Amino acid sequence: MARPLSRAYTCTFGAPVIAEVDPRIFQLTYFAACMDCTFCSDACCQYGADTELPRVAALEKFQPELEAYLGVPRSEWFREDPEDFGTLDEPEYPGGRYTRTQVVDLPEGRSEHNEWACVFLDPAGRGCRIHRFALERGIDVHTIKPMVCLLFPASFDKGVLCPAYEFDLEDELVCQGPGPTIYRASRDDIRWYFGDDMIAELDAMEPEYAGQPAIPGGRAIPLPTVP
Repeated sequence: MARPLSRAYTCTFGAPVIAEVDPRIFQLTYFAACMDCTFCSDACCQYGADTELPRVAALEKFQPELEAYLGVPRSEWFREDPEDFGTLDEPEYPGGRYTRTQVVDLPEGRSEHNEWACVFLDPAGRGCRIHRFALERGIDVHTIKPMVCLLFPASFDKGVLCPAYEFDLEDELVCQGPGPTIYRASRDDIRWYFGDDMIAELDAMEPEYAGQPAIPGGRAIPLPTVP
C-alpha cells in the first residue's frame, strides 16, 4: 500500500498519471553517479528498455544522422516484429503503446556482469548513445530517450511512483547500496515530467522517512490518508 498524494499529477506527455507514492523512494539508496561508476559496466541496460511510441517517432526524426552515429540501421533499433516482442498497448505509457529496444551481443570484455545489452548502449565505452547524441546536439534528452530510462531507478506502476522492480530482486541491481536516495537522484527528471507542484509535495513528504529503513516488498508505513 502506497501513500496517497493530495491530488493526481499528470505527466507532461499525458501519461502516466501519478496519484500515490511508495515511501521507499525516500529510503532506498544507490550509487547514482552513473558515469563515474567503475563497477557496473552499465548492467542496468542489459535487457533493453520499454520505449513509448512517441519516443520511437522522435528518434525517427533524426534517423539518417542517428543511423550513422550508431552504425546500426533503423530496422535493428527495436523489437517491433510481432514474432519477437511487437508493439503492445499500455495506457500508463505516453501515447498508450510501446515496444522494446533491441538487445545485441557485447564485445568480449565489455562487461563482467552480462554478455548482451541494449542496442543503444556504447559497445566500447560507457553509457547510452541516445543520451550522448542528444547532449552533443543540444537536444532535450527527455524528448527522445525512453521515459523509463530517464526515471530509473524510480518507476511507476498503476498510478504509484515507486522503486524499479530490480530493488525487489536479489543481486539484480549492481549499484544498490551507499549513495543518495532514489528520490534525490531522480528528482530533476521527476520535476521535468510531472512539474513543480508534485516536487513541492514530495519534498515536504521526504523528511518523514529520512533515516528510516525501507520496508521490503513495497509495504508502506501506515499513514493518515489525504481527505
